[in-house]
Amino acid sequence: MSMMLFLSVVVSGIDLEVDYLEGSLEYRSGADTWTSVAVGASIPEGSTLKLSDRGFAEISAGSQTVTLTKDGVYESGTFFAAAEPRGKNIRQVLGTKFASLLKKDRSSGMTVAAVRGAVGGADNFITWEDDSVDLLADGISLYDKGEFAEAMEFFRQASIWESGAVQREGTFRYALTQQAVGNLRGARETLAKLRPEPGDAYIGEYTVTMGTLYIESMEYAQADAVVASYLDVNPRGDAAQAAWLLSAMSLDGQGNGAASRNSLRKAVELGPKTDIGIAANAMLN
Repeated sequence: MSMMLFLSVVVSGIDLEVDYLEGSLEYRSGADTWTSVAVGASIPEGSTLKLSDRGFAEISAGSQTVTLTKDGVYESGTFFAAAEPRGKNIRQVLGTKFASLLKKDRSSGMTVAAVRGAVGGADNFITWEDDSVDLLADGISLYDKGEFAEAMEFFRQASIWESGAVQREGTFRYALTQQAVGNLRGARETLAKLRPEPGDAYIGEYTVTMGTLYIESMEYAQADAVVASYLDVNPRGDAAQAAWLLSAMSLDGQGNGAASRNSLRKAVELGPKTDIGIAANAMLN
């Protein structure tokens, strides 16, 4: 039997929307009976949610997003305020540079089942005419064009046939394409198995991606561990400002307000006029 998880769940005045679901999701208001919901359904404000059958769900309220990764009962209260400290939408605050790492192509019409089918039959998905093909570079080119399903197979091949840092980056970018085509659980599972090294070229992108996903699923200690590891080596690196913001949110989520404010100040110092710097400064005031 799964351990039941009790949390509070609501944003005042805004119904919840089911954006992604695996397993079973039900809701009820007060003493009402449980009502099953599917992707695209709206759930009234103040409802109690129950996730089961090894569930995984992404729930939104307005511009804010929360991911439920464990079976459990989630009570109404302060769910989104807890999941995104200080009420900030992480993906919007990160801006286009890093928010693009967390995109989902909802317009493609490709379902999770279809994605899995393409990957499962991958031997015939792409015809390899040139054994010297640069799997990682070609995958990145396709990804940047928005051709996610095609890019996914190049990255999958790189994650299998390459070695070292290239293999690890192929695995990371394979997860990004899983996410882009809408397979959120698959992406999360791929990322959870990845063990990047400090010198890997994608380490900043990985840190921002994982920090964001952990915060959205209220796993603040895990988010803190990921961003702290990066910032110990790269306090002023390419992704440092975003990492300091995520550090602030993860610390705030753990109730460490003083440390959170210190991280916000460091984010502001790295660029007070950027979107992230402006957001961090606003959170300080």
